Amino acid sequence: MSCTKEIEIDTLEFERKIVVNSLFTPNKPFEFRFSYTIHPNESLPTFTDSIHLWLYENESKILDTLFLSDTFISSYYPKNGCAYSLKIFVQGNDTVFASDTVPSQVCITAGSKQLISIDKYQTRTYRTTITFSDPVDIINYYEMFFSGTQYDYENKISDPVLINEGDVSFYPETYFFSDELFNGKNYSLHINRDLGTGTDTKVVLRNISYCYYMYRKYWTRHSYNQVSLDKGIGALIYTGEPQTMYNNIVNGYGVFAAYLENTPFTLRKIEDQ
Repeated sequence: MSCTKEIEIDTLEFERKIVVNSLFTPNKPFEFRFSYTIHPNESLPTFTDSIHLWLYENESKILDTLFLSDTFISSYYPKNGCAYSLKIFVQGNDTVFASDTVPSQVCITAGSKQLISIDKYQTRTYRTTITFSDPVDIINYYEMFFSGTQYDYENKISDPVLINEGDVSFYPETYFFSDELFNGKNYSLHINRDLGTGTDTKVVLRNISYCYYMYRKYWTRHSYNQVSLDKGIGALIYTGEPQTMYNNIVNGYGVFAAYLENTPFTLRKIEDQ
């Protein structure tokens, strides 16, 4: 079985742009990946042009380098709370700009997991509670995930903060959310899901920038509409309308976004019901 859908594309208006991708965090040195936008009828070209890159920390230049590669890893580590600006020049293209700020640290203050059910397939569903204190008078964004466990597509999300995000129906691989409903307060996030059979589970809370938050939201929708959840032989692609990706690169495409990953918090198993 097959089907086709004709799409009108204005080939005369296509303009090649530089694509830059960099997700940075204080735990790792800056890493950049480069490519070009391509026409649908073209194959992916090898990036062989010389790249001039400038990087600024709080408006002070910390890097000025020229290289021939589609990947560059620097020796500089981002710092908590610092603002970073990027400028890139490739001959024959407009100069590319981007900026973002590493968010401040917010840590998990308490957490637990409690077994609430075991189904006929021996799948164990736990109710997890993750508590943290949100800073006052600052808009914060977060990403949370369980380390070493696969995403549970069967879990039923009922936490009001996650429902408020509007991402539940797109099956996000991680949980990302803003502090819109609890700004400046302590909040306990509740999630019911399969966590395997271990007595302890590691959970990671990331403080993420607005750019990173928007990147995750747009990517989740794009991914959901491109590939079905069936990963077997019957997997389908292009199951929904394409979604425009988030972009914070001026004169180009891609994402330059910061996050701060805290030390994993151990969820201790409490008495089963």
